Amino acid sequence: MKQAKIILLRHGQCEGGSILRGKTDVSLSDLGFCNMHQSAAKLGLLGYLPFLNIYSSPLIRCRVFADELSQQLNQVDCSLTLKPKLMSELQEIDFGLWDGKGFDELYQHHAAELDAYWDNPWDNALPEAELMADFERRVASAFELITEQLYDATELDDLSELGEQGEQSNQPCAALVVTHGGVMRHIISLVLGVTRCKALYAQFNLDYAATVSIDVFWSETDDKHNKPVYRLNWSS
Repeated sequence: MKQAKIILLRHGQCEGGSILRGKTDVSLSDLGFCNMHQSAAKLGLLGYLPFLNIYSSPLIRCRVFADELSQQLNQVDCSLTLKPKLMSELQEIDFGLWDGKGFDELYQHHAAELDAYWDNPWDNALPEAELMADFERRVASAFELITEQLYDATELDDLSELGEQGEQSNQPCAALVVTHGGVMRHIISLVLGVTRCKALYAQFNLDYAATVSIDVFWSETDDKHNKPVYRLNWSS
């Protein structure tokens, strides 16, 4: 059985205060950078080298950290040329005309519309916002592509040169995905096989710099076009 791992890392605290932060491109705060480095340090990423790929949302609250982490890992192993793969599909949902506006202002003028959205974002779209169904489709496409590329990486690992003692490399393949809370929630729903799950968005707390790991399995007779098996591991 082939096996790999996908690790999701949410961005840290951002500049800009308490706003509806979707496509709005704001930087991490100093605390946000610190929290992400602390979370990454617990992941044991060195153990996945050289079979580690890093994927990132192109928004700067994800991309800048992914760039910095890649450079640090390259310094540890000078043979590496790690560079984050930026995927627009990993961006946070676009909240339309209200994206980037403060919550106090929004609740002062649009409390009923916001409450309806939080209660059922699938049927109560915000003005000129990305539809929830469209958001979930693009996130699912990114997750599928990352899984397929992991399968390809396991194939390359299997074909790698034998070690000094004539044994095949057992180094695991892994993908680190630096992204957003909404994206992580939908990937979790995909792994759990649930749809339109309000609780994952409204009642499920996902802190800044939170991590979630997912084991991926393929039987030896499968290929990347067959459905893999996922197992969700909540971080301890």
